[in-house]
Amino acid sequence: SDLHIGYEDIIAGKGIFPRRQLKDIIEKLDGIFWDLNMKGIRIKQIIICGDLKHEFGEISDVEWRETIRLLDYLISKCPDIILIKGNHDNVLGPIARKREIKLKDFYKTGGICFLHGDKIYDGCFKNSKIVVAGHLHPAISISDDYKKEKYKCFLKGKIRGKLAYILPSFSEMSPGYDLTKEHYTKGNKKKAYEFLIIPELKLKKFNVVVYNNKDKKEYDFGKLKTLIN
Repeated sequence: SDLHIGYEDIIAGKGIFPRRQLKDIIEKLDGIFWDLNMKGIRIKQIIICGDLKHEFGEISDVEWRETIRLLDYLISKCPDIILIKGNHDNVLGPIARKREIKLKDFYKTGGICFLHGDKIYDGCFKNSKIVVAGHLHPAISISDDYKKEKYKCFLKGKIRGKLAYILPSFSEMSPGYDLTKEHYTKGNKKKAYEFLIIPELKLKKFNVVVYNNKDKKEYDFGKLKTLIN
């Protein structure tokens, strides 16, 4: 979820170099595919839970080139690609049609419903046991007397009575949205959690899980509410 291809180009326009977003994404995917291959796991589908590209109202030249390159790479691993429409994917259609891939609001398979997470779809929850979403870019900060570090994380809890997982942003260009802080928007002081489909109080009941790529282990930090400063 949340690869946001093209975001690097916006940053680069402000003078930040070098550009390596797509390279980092493919290197990360190479590691995943290698691990699966070593375990003898055959990939049947690849599902992207929204925000494949970044620009809201247009397709930049970089997005055209790099999104097509990424899709071609994924198709080489598995031809069955599912693209779920995120709030940044308003004009992703032309790119998807180039590779004959359909855009979906949500996708259900094996009792699991995948969606982006910015909108509720009743059909997604009907007869589903598990819901998987992105959109929030969850992260947490852990600190002691000497230092503070930020980690992307998975969230595990319930939405509408269904077991739910919220995925971290896949792109390294996004450091994540620090859920351990109390966030307010300017003016009316509404919590920033409101841009997700889960109310803040329910989100605080989700378990925080950090996956360490180096030792291939997951670490459960308990309920989010216990980590909020």
